[in-house]
Amino acid sequence: MKKEKYSFEFHRFDDKSELGNEQKKVVDEALEISKKAYAPYSTFKVGAAVQLENGEIFSSSNQENAAYPVGICAERGLLAYVNANYPNIKIEKLAVSTPNVNFPLPPCGMCRQYILEIEKKQKSSIELILSGNEGEVFVLESAKDLLPLHFTDEFLG
Repeated sequence: MKKEKYSFEFHRFDDKSELGNEQKKVVDEALEISKKAYAPYSTFKVGAAVQLENGEIFSSSNQENAAYPVGICAERGLLAYVNANYPNIKIEKLAVSTPNVNFPLPPCGMCRQYILEIEKKQKSSIELILSGNEGEVFVLESAKDLLPLHFTDEFLG
């Protein structure tokens, strides 16, 4: 047996004031929309914002449902909308944020897989910017960093 260790590189900022202007704008949009989340069951509000290659920014929040599987994460709801309405415009940045904690919020496993599918479709990585209400911000080059053993179409035969 051989034991392997997985690690990845990312940029760590003390707070969002250290980010570039475009990154800051996307993070601010994600945090602002998170306050509009419909989260009566978990009370955990999440916002996501994307910047497209043409500079447009879109945002969305998580939407819960009493029948839990019916709810949708902010990231997947937003990416589905953008993919349906702007299928030929690349997503450059995706920010995920919440007012609930003061540390970087990573996407859940399903969202990580969904982001990877969008990266595959557009044949380019999406910069991920992860933040909380305040404090540190993490910037990653791709969702591949968060999901190293991801499922791909290569497994489908």
